[in-house]
Amino acid sequence: MRFKMFGTVGAAALVVSSPVMAENETAEEYVLDASLSAEEVIAFTPDPAAVPYPELAFEPTEKIIGTYDKYFYFHKDGVSFEDALFDIRDCDSLARGLNSGMGYQDVYSPYGGLAGAAGGVIGNAIAAAIFGSAEKRRIRRVNLRRCMNFKGYERYGLEKDLWQKFNFEEGFSGEAEHIRQGAIIQQAKVASGPKPATEELGR
Repeated sequence: MRFKMFGTVGAAALVVSSPVMAENETAEEYVLDASLSAEEVIAFTPDPAAVPYPELAFEPTEKIIGTYDKYFYFHKDGVSFEDALFDIRDCDSLARGLNSGMGYQDVYSPYGGLAGAAGGVIGNAIAAAIFGSAEKRRIRRVNLRRCMNFKGYERYGLEKDLWQKFNFEEGFSGEAEHIRQGAIIQQAKVASGPKPATEELGR
């Protein structure tokens, strides 16, 4: 069952009614109400106890291990749900280019500084235009990993079908904000949850 959170924004918080469960959907997915504005869903912080914890258990095979560069999640010992949610939202925003505090992949520039940063953005834009949405997805993954690593999170591999339950991929078209934020909320639940027993992947 997919959880849809309904509510309106009051003076300081989003007031949410009981979740509505749709038929023939899994309980692992968490999606915010599509009628809410982007500002509302981005500002929404749920009670972590109400957020379903995704399934992470799987049997690793050589084929699955070979996809860990695409399918992974983050965890940080001792971080609160609220801090994890802030960090993932921040890194997601930076990785998709909404904030300018962190550039795209490093591109060498003899000028450095702003010229180097501008060169990096332009270089990545050209690469995306040449190689298409797959390259844009790869760049986003790299930047997300670097940002979360900088914030002190470890990375762990996951099987693709399980990953897709609480993650998203996007190329030239972005994911709807209510779906994106629902997935990010679950990512924060995992990032602040029990330490995974699987091997850390590093940066």
